[in-house]
Amino acid sequence: MITTLCAVLVFNSLGIRMGYAIYIQSNDRPGTTIPATTTTSPSLAKMLVDNAIQEFQNNDINNTITYLAGAEQELSSLILDGNGSVAHQISIQPLTILLFVKTAIQSIDDHDFRKARIYLNLADQELGISMLDTSNSKTKATATTNATFDKNYLTYTNNKYGIKLQYPHNWVVEADDYTTGAGGMQIASFYLPDTNKGLPFFRIGVDDVSKEFPNLQKVSINQYLHRSLAHKNSTGFPGFNLIESNTNNRLAGNLAYTIAWTYTHQTYGSRKSIEIATVIGGKGYFVDYTAATANFSNYLPDAQNMIKSFQITSNG
Repeated sequence: MITTLCAVLVFNSLGIRMGYAIYIQSNDRPGTTIPATTTTSPSLAKMLVDNAIQEFQNNDINNTITYLAGAEQELSSLILDGNGSVAHQISIQPLTILLFVKTAIQSIDDHDFRKARIYLNLADQELGISMLDTSNSKTKATATTNATFDKNYLTYTNNKYGIKLQYPHNWVVEADDYTTGAGGMQIASFYLPDTNKGLPFFRIGVDDVSKEFPNLQKVSINQYLHRSLAHKNSTGFPGFNLIESNTNNRLAGNLAYTIAWTYTHQTYGSRKSIEIATVIGGKGYFVDYTAATANFSNYLPDAQNMIKSFQITSNG
């Protein structure tokens, strides 16, 4: 009870605004309508935060706020009783997530987008953990939505880089743009936040091949493969062990290479990874999937579905 009271006092001291309107349709994301509903669940709240992350990456601040407002309302409904008071015996976790969401909104209002990104990621991570807890207790929350949804998969869209794919609805989406190599950019990552299940992890990214290969006008898939192999060694992957490499795969309908390897993570132990990448024009596109070696095959079907759904919507 003391912890709950402290969390409420933190909300008040931050002066973060409360109480947004019901969900509205996003004109910039056709097919993603979040209707007004009295149904509340971590699943729906996570879906809203997922969409907020995508809009944040697409630099659409208005839509980001709209989805965060919806998530705030969902979380508030989970926490407050009919009289607007904190429900008795409520878990502290929804309060923590609500604080993350409110802080993200406040950070955007303050134009502190670095901080907003941090709290968006924290909110989605905690919601992912909440969904794991819900799944483990064999309870299912219901959510009403017209969002693109295919057998427990949701759609991730990044307009900036012209990429779209489907991902498991209970995997965390992390907005983590950062440079890799001479001209690479990791765009986003998706993972199931459970070390007991091998912490399956999937990421997508883009390479500027003109920077990676400054002396070549055109880069072949074999050259791209050899460059990637040269960067995979025991420095970046302790205990690196190559399983296979070839150029017989496809990604977004284009010829692609495959690299599979194992390594030893200092925290998570033996890990196995597979990377698939293609070159289109002046860009290289890559996806990779990693999990504990013992659990790798358990989530390989999910990774294969994500790879199969990977689309390049523009190559500007």
